[in-house]
Amino acid sequence: MWRAVRIVSALVVLVLFVASFINLTDRELAEWELAVQQVQLVPALIRALRGVAGAAWVLAGLLLVTLVFGRVYCSFLCPLGILQDGVIRLRRVVDALRGRRRKGAAVRYAPPVPYVRSVALVPVILLIVCSSVALLVWLDPYTLAARFAAAVLNPLAAELARLVPGADVSAPSWGRYGWVGVLVAAGVIMVPLGMAWWRGRLYCNTVCPVGALLGLLSRRPLLRLGMSPDSCVRCGQCLKVCKANCIDLKHHRVDTSRCVNCYDCVSACPHGLRPRLTNPFRRPAGAERAEAAPAEPAAPRAGASRRAFMGTLACGVPALLAACGEKRAEEVSGNPAEQGDNAARAATPPGSRHVDRFLDRCTGCGLCISACPTRVLQPATMQHGFRGVMKPHLDFSKGFCNFDCNICSTVCPEGAILPLELAEKKKTQLALAAFDRSHCIVQQSHTECGACTEHCPTKALDTREEQFPRCEAEKCYACHACVETCPKKAISLETAADGSARVVINNKLCIACGKCARVCPSGAMTVTRLLIPTLSPELCIGCGACFYACPARPTRAMQLTPRARHLEAQVRREAPAENPVSEEEFPF
Repeated sequence: MWRAVRIVSALVVLVLFVASFINLTDRELAEWELAVQQVQLVPALIRALRGVAGAAWVLAGLLLVTLVFGRVYCSFLCPLGILQDGVIRLRRVVDALRGRRRKGAAVRYAPPVPYVRSVALVPVILLIVCSSVALLVWLDPYTLAARFAAAVLNPLAAELARLVPGADVSAPSWGRYGWVGVLVAAGVIMVPLGMAWWRGRLYCNTVCPVGALLGLLSRRPLLRLGMSPDSCVRCGQCLKVCKANCIDLKHHRVDTSRCVNCYDCVSACPHGLRPRLTNPFRRPAGAERAEAAPAEPAAPRAGASRRAFMGTLACGVPALLAACGEKRAEEVSGNPAEQGDNAARAATPPGSRHVDRFLDRCTGCGLCISACPTRVLQPATMQHGFRGVMKPHLDFSKGFCNFDCNICSTVCPEGAILPLELAEKKKTQLALAAFDRSHCIVQQSHTECGACTEHCPTKALDTREEQFPRCEAEKCYACHACVETCPKKAISLETAADGSARVVINNKLCIACGKCARVCPSGAMTVTRLLIPTLSPELCIGCGACFYACPARPTRAMQLTPRARHLEAQVRREAPAENPVSEEEFPF
């Protein structure tokens, strides 16, 4: 029964977990999909340390369950652990088909090596205290599985769905991570899966920081696996199916700090290996009390390491919370029209507030990337520097941040992207646009465009009419008046091969002042009235719609400077229409 419950629970969690990343129609995630992400230990821990009450309750529940039942999280809720169980099961099936039996170290009790787990856990804790998740990006089991689902499973599902006739699905998102990102996401997760194929839950008991933390808490759970020396015949059936090599038949003990509570041994043992209620504060029956030599200090009692850890945790939680609190943003200008120290290397999603804050909290799980309907969120390579690899940034060449969308702020499990109401999001300045008229189609080709103004949702871009000069060569007799009058030296005379002179206008330098046409004595210089964009920086939210829509190539006329700190843009206030005033009785 115990094993059946574990299998059903794990399958349900895995299906819901994968389903939350398989976003084929650019939909918003349902509450039940988000719940699977929020009950994961590392996201709950990060959000709890930032003061989120709901995450603190989830974290407390997970730790309490570990103290009572042991490391059930690793087999019931951890997506990477469930995937490892699948690989282990596949290995057993392959061995059975090939007629091979596992032997040697794979089916023997392996003595614990505590310092190996400490090597992974201690640096992670120290970095979290310093407000950094640098190691969790590459070691956290949830992040590894989530990134694999976002980079590989989501586009693969889209490819398969397109084979179904009449299926209404979005295009596969292989381009979001690129082939390098896909290979990195797949290659990193293959490390724990390869270790599982070779030696069961080896990753969980050596490298995984979550496994190391839960191992400390589960040294003496209230409900632990135990065997009776009187009924045990040492047949070894439990050792053959143990994924953690933690069953010591010689002393009839189970190392609960490494046991992941898969309950395979319970189903395999016919002689009474069962979960039993025990007193966690009493030493196991039959445990040997080693006598220390007089010249050496007394050896610590079994369980002392957990009590020391719990005491350190209780004393250090206030300091940890203080160190991991909301980092105070840099003292930068609050005027959206000024850049100053606000300029950043890459834009971060709305709700992240500050680049440094975002990078200190995001583990790069990719849930927001797979949920973004316009695909403007892309995994970073070096846009954020080394600590931002595989974390999302806004790539405005791929898309733009939809004015009526705040999905990314609703799906983030770590709290790196805070929930943002749509009305507030519409005023959040992610970047600051700048108009370079020298690259504008209107300036370069003297033709109407207006693509940027049509797509600007905040009306930060408007147009004004300007006079663009044009010279009729047959009327010009090179008097040089226009050359001398031009304030920007945009007009010059060039001598042709036949010796005749002609006027050349540098459209990139011309500011359309019209002075050249007014001084031309022959009327050769004429002006064309065209609308050219003008920008009000205080209204810009940096959504990237203007940049994405600009047809100028190779350099676009609209450029964006990402914000290091998100500011609040102003909202255009339209003047109310005045009532007509007339002395007539019926003015209309």
